[in-house]
Amino acid sequence: MRFGIQTLVMIALSAPAFATETHCKGNEANLRMVEEMTEVLFNKRDEAQAPKYYAPEVISHNADRGGGETQRVPIANMQKMWRDSKANSPDRKLVNDLIICADDLVVVRVTLSATMTSPMGNIPANGKKYTTTATDTYRLKDGKVVERWGNNDQITILKQLGILEAYAKQEAAKP
Repeated sequence: MRFGIQTLVMIALSAPAFATETHCKGNEANLRMVEEMTEVLFNKRDEAQAPKYYAPEVISHNADRGGGETQRVPIANMQKMWRDSKANSPDRKLVNDLIICADDLVVVRVTLSATMTSPMGNIPANGKKYTTTATDTYRLKDGKVVERWGNNDQITILKQLGILEAYAKQEAAKP
């Protein structure tokens, strides 16, 4: 009985990394890797573990900031991103809602929640909480991410933080 309770507690405590829904028949190794990566890198933000999940350089097709830039990103840059993220949003939590795997690709739909505890560009922190969604597609080779396509709903973040409304008022006040 003790083993059963301990197992249930471990599952409950680690649940955010596991997707609500998965479709990965025949590709369970990639599924497990992405679930583990979510917990270690995106939730705990243990950047020292990045080489376990990412190739030394990743091709990024990141549309998070409204562009479709393709660039080669060294793992050291990603490690800095996780370090900064942990310092700037210590309560940030990422939950995998849906994971779909096919061949060497893994597509993840996530919900992210955090509090604005540090400035966002030149906008001062306001302590407001926000929740948004994102979709990431990873190409894996030898169990590591070698390429990534990503986007998230920045407009929802700006609305929830009151930044979009403040900007609209500022623009409307211009002569």
